Amino acid sequence: MFELIFCDKINVYQELEKAVARHICGSFEIKRTENGKPYINGNPVYFSISHSKQKAVIALCNKPVGVDMELFGEKKYSNILSRLSTEEQNEINGKQAGFLKNWTAKEAYIKMLGGTLNEYLKRLEYRQEKIFLDKIPQNCDIFPHEYDFGIVTVSIYN
Repeated sequence: MFELIFCDKINVYQELEKAVARHICGSFEIKRTENGKPYINGNPVYFSISHSKQKAVIALCNKPVGVDMELFGEKKYSNILSRLSTEEQNEINGKQAGFLKNWTAKEAYIKMLGGTLNEYLKRLEYRQEKIFLDKIPQNCDIFPHEYDFGIVTVSIYN
């Protein structure tokens, strides 16, 4: 099971509750980990939320999932680009969409783990459509998609 739901940022939690309710019999409570990742205790429905400006996206899945969204024109990336590996820089090739695919892939992966940028970002690479942690390919699928407004990437644990 996998669903991607777009909505306005202001309605994201109401949309999340409606979406989760379609997959759960009975009542449920959305909780948060110490890092702020929302979850439902003891339930096989995994979800992730991302928002940028007034837009939001929710990913629902039967496996651990992370989602990130970035709008075009929103993020200045020239100062971050120099911190990426040569392979990553070559794939990005100076293009905003390339950078946003890289960035959202890393953020979606971190969200899937329930981690923080601080603990993972310097250790991650996104190249050849795969995530590498400490140079080791990770057991997840990365699905970047370009829309007219920006990039949305989903990371799903295998």
